Amino acid sequence: MYNTIIYLVGFLCLVGHSDQRSTPTDDSYVAAVIEYQVLSDINTNLNNYIRLIKEAADQDADIVVFPEMTLGSRRVPVPIHDALKDHPIPAENPGIYDEVLVKISTAAKENAVYVVINLQEVMDCENVTGEYCPEKKEYLFNTNVVFDRAGAVIDRYRKINLFGEFTRTPALTPDLGVFTTDFGVTFGHFICFDLMFQVPAVQIVQKNNLTDIIFTTMWFSEMPYLTAVEIQQAYAYAMNVNFLASGANNVRVGSAGSGIFSGKAGALVSIMPGVPTTKVMVARVPKVPGQVTGTYPGPIDDDVNHDNLVLKADPSLPSHTSRLLVPGYQDFILSEDGVVCRFKVNLKQTENTLYRYRAGVFSGVRTFDNVASGGARLCSIYACTGAEVDTCGKRFEQYQPKSVATFDELSIYATLQTPQTVESLQAHDIVYYPVSLKPSILPLNSNDFALEIQTMLGTVDLYNYTLLNNNVGLYSFGIYGRVFADDGKEPTPPIIEEEREETTPALVTTEPTPEPVPDSSVTICLSLILAVLSLTLVLMEITPC
Repeated sequence: MYNTIIYLVGFLCLVGHSDQRSTPTDDSYVAAVIEYQVLSDINTNLNNYIRLIKEAADQDADIVVFPEMTLGSRRVPVPIHDALKDHPIPAENPGIYDEVLVKISTAAKENAVYVVINLQEVMDCENVTGEYCPEKKEYLFNTNVVFDRAGAVIDRYRKINLFGEFTRTPALTPDLGVFTTDFGVTFGHFICFDLMFQVPAVQIVQKNNLTDIIFTTMWFSEMPYLTAVEIQQAYAYAMNVNFLASGANNVRVGSAGSGIFSGKAGALVSIMPGVPTTKVMVARVPKVPGQVTGTYPGPIDDDVNHDNLVLKADPSLPSHTSRLLVPGYQDFILSEDGVVCRFKVNLKQTENTLYRYRAGVFSGVRTFDNVASGGARLCSIYACTGAEVDTCGKRFEQYQPKSVATFDELSIYATLQTPQTVESLQAHDIVYYPVSLKPSILPLNSNDFALEIQTMLGTVDLYNYTLLNNNVGLYSFGIYGRVFADDGKEPTPPIIEEEREETTPALVTTEPTPEPVPDSSVTICLSLILAVLSLTLVLMEITPC
């Protein structure tokens, strides 16, 4: 059994202790997120929370974020439309509120810091005021609660997209979690599986024009596209937001991963531990995402052993149209249902390389552990423990150094449908994420890749996703898209092995071609060819017989 590792990440040159709070005129604020080991005892958790709030505040944190469902299973009323309207500070009214609200309110007030927690909320519709109650019964919700510096409860958000959680009810109305601070930043916030859906993850940013999002989570990581920090960083990049992600830590079930991310600049600080861990992470966050100055901790990559961290495999991998890569140079196109992917790959393997690699394209519907289904479009390369498709998205039981390959060249040119705004939701119908995964179960640093996007005729986007660091080993690298119009449909069945085509009909070469100048006619012609191919495939889908 591992001992709990209690860390404190403090960089005095960045966030040295003082009583200075961030103000609306400052160009940044100080945030803290907690990676918190799951414990069952509510009193232990409350005492730990109070201590961690103080530790973060001692580093001048303006806001502290805790993970999903790490306080315990206690049922806590959060009467935001009733008692909290008249008595918003539980610390000053301990007789009318649950101990959880009272103690966290007290800690927020004593440390003059905003605090976001997640808990199991109970609402008794036989005895409640100001709430929507479709039935006269007791409801349980997965809920975020926000406290301001005075200890007042200022916002409550109920999870909309439950991941199983069969004893709980999804939010009865799709209300978004939004609150404004005294340092001039308005935050949106949502919970775990919500990240995969248009409402709230896309809507909350685009409808409210927000730049700062809080994410409480108990994520169950899945290779090769949806490990925790991988998708956290990808969301911050794609939505161009500051993203404060606080993750529950329980490596035995695959829960781990937290960080603070700033738009396209990537991780200001992040961690993906392979052992039981509690950790406070603090960073100064620019109010304009991506405009990072100074030195930041960045990814904390000091845990080389992730063998005990359980990772699932994407169940849609057998449904990908894929091709097994070979050592050396290859240049080819794969396509499926309107998605066209060109791969330029120079795969470098050594005598120590254990993994095989596939290039894949997918345009269909996947299941999320049979809890829900969702549309996906992607172009990617991913590691496999063997040559067969059913070995992909998996690791060997024990990590061995240099067991993954490197790439002297890796570029993916993806032709994908342009996202369109759903006016009733004020949110895009598709979102595309640049994903990648290293053996540390962390994504590439922002300076290790380049992504260029061009829109053709307002209907097709051309993505050029290129690896810049040729010395890094990879489990995956690709563009992962969520297509919300296909949510709820039957998952795409696996490709029957006898029908699987391992050869590619177009642009197959085994020798490197001269690299075109980015604005040259060669690049423009290639873009047009890919666009025409994609449009042709789309038209073939929608033209009546």
